[in-house]
Amino acid sequence: MGRLLDRGVRQFKFVDRTFNLNLNISSRILQFFLDRWQRDLFLHFEMIPDRLPLPLRDLIAQFPPAGLQLEVGIQTFNEEVGQRISRRQDNKKVAENFTFLRNHTGVHLHADLIVGLPGEDIQSFGHGFDRLVALRPQEIQVGMLKRLRGTPIARHDHDWGMVYSPHPPYEILQTAAIDFTSMQRLRRFSRYWDLIANSGNFVRCTQLLAQDASCFERFMQLSEHLHARAGRSHGIALLDLAEMIFEFLVKHLDCDTALAVQAVAEDYHRGGRSDVPAFLRGHVAAPDTRRPVLSGAPRRQARHLGAQSLPQ
Repeated sequence: MGRLLDRGVRQFKFVDRTFNLNLNISSRILQFFLDRWQRDLFLHFEMIPDRLPLPLRDLIAQFPPAGLQLEVGIQTFNEEVGQRISRRQDNKKVAENFTFLRNHTGVHLHADLIVGLPGEDIQSFGHGFDRLVALRPQEIQVGMLKRLRGTPIARHDHDWGMVYSPHPPYEILQTAAIDFTSMQRLRRFSRYWDLIANSGNFVRCTQLLAQDASCFERFMQLSEHLHARAGRSHGIALLDLAEMIFEFLVKHLDCDTALAVQAVAEDYHRGGRSDVPAFLRGHVAAPDTRRPVLSGAPRRQARHLGAQSLPQ
């Protein structure tokens, strides 16, 4: 790692999914980078969600904002489904760890949930999604279940009506708990969530959707609205996406217009844009072009940090 640093490498991604289980190794790696920290460094680790001993907490808290990203595999909060796929985790510990990381560190948290696990229906998934939103990770990856050759998930095919695409990447098409049409809706939900929330382009708007209601239900409604208006979930210009989100907030969610204007305008201008979209003219003044001092994090992570650092 020292030689890589000397040669100019500034982004390191460690793909060991159990990085935090061996305290000796994980502590030495983190301390290695702390001792040699430079502003443009960015580190990515994957971790078991319910294991975060005090020595690791102390080290993680020393990293600057957005200099460290942790990918946390939740997959499901449904304990019965978790046992079925041989995945056991202490959800109380998960919540404690997320609370510590969000309140006492500058870590960028990337968590995942899986759609289509055997026996999990839309209601259960939505409950888990809302539960994860409440823990405030910067990104939630909504992944569609895939059946890779030789993996043990195949043992559930008959009992739980698992039907997969015959073509790579072998994504789930339907289960006994989620029919094909509903699975397509969830697939669109996943794509729009990545485009809007995970991208860091619409952090304030996402926060509005999560206020005082089920974020899952509201974003599902937004997903249906976007699909009806755009007819696709890719290749949508940021300006068009901003206008459709604004329309949904005001006309379909009955959000206060001034509040919606503030959220959409701040999100639209966060990347440094100086123009005022036509649909916001007359509602908003020239943008505040001040930008927080960011670490060397990639743009996606930096946009989330910018949303946290800009004036409220």
